[in-house]
Amino acid sequence: MGKRRRIAIDVLSDDESLPVAQLPTRRIQRHTDLNVTDHGLSVSESFHIVPGSPTKPSATCTPPPAGPVEWDTTPSIDKDWDDYVDPPHDFVDPTYVDCIQEKPKRVRTSGDNPLLVWIPEIDKYLSELLRLEGRDPQVLKELCDCGTPLATPIYRCDDCMDIRMFCKDCTVQRHWGLPFHYIKEWNGSHFVRVALKSLGLRYQLGHPIGERCTNPARSFNNDFVVVDTDGIHEIALDFCDCQISQSHQIQLLRSRLFPATTTYPRTAATFRVLEYFQLLSFMSKVSCFEFYHTIARRTDNTGTSPPPDRYSSFLRMVREWRHLKMLKRGGRGHAPSGVSGTGAGELAVLCPACPQPGKNMPSDWRETPPDKRWRHALFLGIDANFRLKRLNVSSNLRDPSLTRGYAYFVDEQPFMQFLEEYGGTIPQEHSTCNNHDAIKSASIRGGKGIATTGVGTIECSRHNSKRAVSVGNLQRGERVRHNSPDYLVVSYDIVCQWRRKLWTRKAVYPESLQIPQEEHQLQYLIPKFHLPAHRQICQTTYSFNYTPGVGRTDGEAPERGWAAINPAANSTKEMGPGSRQDTLNDHFGDYNWRKVSIICGTLLRKVKEAVPAREEHINAFQTFSSALPSASVQEWTGLVRAWEANRNMPNPFESTIHTVSENKVRLELAEEEAVARRRDDAEFIHEDISPSNLIFQGIELEDLQRRLKADINRMSSAATELQQAKLIDRSARLRRRIEAWMEVQLLYIPGISKIRARADEEGGSESIEAVCTMELMLPSQVFTRVNMRSEFLEYEWRLRFAQAHDTLHHLRRHLLLQKHMYTFKDRYGHGQKHHTRSLGPINALQDKINSDALRYRTTREALCKIAALLGRTGWEGTLRHLGSDDIRAVGVAQMEGETEGRRNISWIWMVDGTGEGDQVMQEGLRIEWCKARARAHRWQEECILLQEEMWRVKAFFRWEIDQWQIRADVEMNNDGAEGRRAYALRQANIRSLMLARCEKTWKNVEMWLSLGNPGGTDERIEVDTSTPNL
Repeated sequence: MGKRRRIAIDVLSDDESLPVAQLPTRRIQRHTDLNVTDHGLSVSESFHIVPGSPTKPSATCTPPPAGPVEWDTTPSIDKDWDDYVDPPHDFVDPTYVDCIQEKPKRVRTSGDNPLLVWIPEIDKYLSELLRLEGRDPQVLKELCDCGTPLATPIYRCDDCMDIRMFCKDCTVQRHWGLPFHYIKEWNGSHFVRVALKSLGLRYQLGHPIGERCTNPARSFNNDFVVVDTDGIHEIALDFCDCQISQSHQIQLLRSRLFPATTTYPRTAATFRVLEYFQLLSFMSKVSCFEFYHTIARRTDNTGTSPPPDRYSSFLRMVREWRHLKMLKRGGRGHAPSGVSGTGAGELAVLCPACPQPGKNMPSDWRETPPDKRWRHALFLGIDANFRLKRLNVSSNLRDPSLTRGYAYFVDEQPFMQFLEEYGGTIPQEHSTCNNHDAIKSASIRGGKGIATTGVGTIECSRHNSKRAVSVGNLQRGERVRHNSPDYLVVSYDIVCQWRRKLWTRKAVYPESLQIPQEEHQLQYLIPKFHLPAHRQICQTTYSFNYTPGVGRTDGEAPERGWAAINPAANSTKEMGPGSRQDTLNDHFGDYNWRKVSIICGTLLRKVKEAVPAREEHINAFQTFSSALPSASVQEWTGLVRAWEANRNMPNPFESTIHTVSENKVRLELAEEEAVARRRDDAEFIHEDISPSNLIFQGIELEDLQRRLKADINRMSSAATELQQAKLIDRSARLRRRIEAWMEVQLLYIPGISKIRARADEEGGSESIEAVCTMELMLPSQVFTRVNMRSEFLEYEWRLRFAQAHDTLHHLRRHLLLQKHMYTFKDRYGHGQKHHTRSLGPINALQDKINSDALRYRTTREALCKIAALLGRTGWEGTLRHLGSDDIRAVGVAQMEGETEGRRNISWIWMVDGTGEGDQVMQEGLRIEWCKARARAHRWQEECILLQEEMWRVKAFFRWEIDQWQIRADVEMNNDGAEGRRAYALRQANIRSLMLARCEKTWKNVEMWLSLGNPGGTDERIEVDTSTPNL
């Protein structure tokens, strides 16, 4: 038994003759040191006494005693650990505890709930609103500022902050530069709205405000309409008709008015309203119809004096504005070739983190060794969206696109020619995987009145950005530019079918669309959310989790993009082909720009998540491997490396012993229903959900309820707001899924409606706990109370029987792993540090064991009910009652003190399909070891990819700064040269600010990434971690 370690801190003084009682107050400083070793990151703490300020002695602190101060920092070994309590204030000397004042709790005030404070003031607020309907006596006076008596009528502006009354002349004079303000006239009893035009205000273009033109030209028919954010205004407008005057549309544009036509304009929109609608449509996806009529109601909400209808003109101006802003931001106003020289995809907002040769990649990137080429990989996600359909409205001749392939959509004319020429040469292939909706939807030709059934896209799957010239109306061929990196990671929800004969299909395309297969390394994967819908072989062959070099990418970027653009589908589906493309191009551009503007914080947040996870999973993997026999580790390493190199090799992630599974039963039921459907022997009420699938989904929802309840029970009272919010979101999503499933259940079993109606009358809580107790009313629960076909009981029996075997299989594997972890802990885990670190994985595994036990017992209870109804016998000998004493691993005694000669094996190890004990243990350990290795590698790769992406982001911003500087230096011989140069320099400054923000925010990232980094020194961590400096 060793002695307890103590920390000694001496009291030091420059003047030893100074009495200790006169020493200045000393402060305790705590130092935390981070030490990086081959085994990971370690933390050590030390405490030091620092002399305080002699000019500010403490009035309440008692001086400490002279001599060394010793604090006991560890509990006594012979003391009961459960009774140990950590010393307060980080082992601060008790002498100083009285000097430390706790921060007082914030006193709650009435201002913490402003709504409750406002409620008693409602009458005052209402009174003030009514007061403004009349003339304010405090500002009412007999003379106007000009000296004119304020006899009726008198005027007040609703848009000015000044609520005083003015005469007619003063009102007009004060609004020479504010022609869009609303004026109220007092008629003796109340205010009525009048237009500034009726008061004699004429707005002069081509001259400074207040200066009249010597030769003014009135607008056509003295009638001009301006659409602004606060209404639709009819104004009296005068153009300048001097000898040096500009054209009418130029005069309007220089007054920040956008003309609706180029000849004899009679309508215009302010730049302000166009920009406001553009941003509002990006954020809320409001349609132009809704926005315009909101402005119309703002003008007149009574219907007594409706404004002139300029809706079609406003539509046209919005479209032209979108296009001009895209050209301006793309730098086409600085190009000598002008708009006509715009190249394909040149107006797209590029992703700064994606590898782009010539912009943000090293000049020698092609010389990268083959084992490190994955760092320069381009991650692409392919998907189609069938919500963005378009009705058969207008045509390309009447409504051509203004972008013509300049941004994200491909040029429509050559694209249609391509489909017409090559569309019939690609035969329709049959699916070799499950019956996916994406495969069925790909062959849909559209219904009546549908011109386009949707769009397909290629996106950056790591940063959620649309690629240039990558969106088309369900194109079949995807274009990859020759200047792209050699290593491509392509994800698609049906990639298992899409990649089949891909190069054979591409062989029929023209040479301009060919890419040499030998020069590009393509990795085909399935997004993580879509992966469970595939066959088992697809779930391992195309998994992001098991594929080297992809980090923590999930491949679901296209789905996130569709979620952002889908709200605009209702308005774009009724547009013409050109209007729809231009509108979607603008939305895609804003979507990309928002990603660019927040990429600094996005990558930093990912680094903060990845670094601790990397250390956790690497340590767990190394600890796991060190406790295993070296021969097994070498064997499994060879297996997993061989499988990673060739997916046709044996899969080390799959179990070879397990025989009975839910997936097999589901496949059998699906095949039986397919045969019945062909014979018309069965009734399928719902198109997508068959009777067996209905029961399977119900059992799955039951399992989700159990998991949610377990997580709620594990959540402590000290849970953070984020943890509580996540549970609330899970509960809401599960409730929506259950309610949708119940609607389909009523179609197949209508009799349940009565039982469910009675349950609804009793009422239910909306709390997150209530979702866990929602009664699903599966056949085993309500068969005796509801008339239903016996097939439903048969379906549930077969699924439950397989579920019980599946659950026992998982329970056995978890028990073996738990036994191994306890053995390792007892053998190698010594001291508080190792004890504490081992508790987390052991407790997490125990939660899984408890969940498996509860799932089995619930399943067996349902089997007992169904067996009594169907007359099934003989199964109880295999699937027995699971007691608490039965939940133990092989070789573990049933009771404490039970000897080897009296020990019995639990019945769960004697069920068919369990195999020999050693074989089962090796199987479970191999699968867990492979998964632990994959997790460690993916998090390690994620850190490397993030560091590479940060380097590319800053390089891309530098490249953009240079491009805008070059544009600023282009000489243009016209009067707009200064504006062009100013805009280019402003854009360069914006990129400079973005670059500076990245450098400031990421200044400690390199140091942080190096903490706990094994540096590739351990041979079991095969991923090299060396990266270029930021």
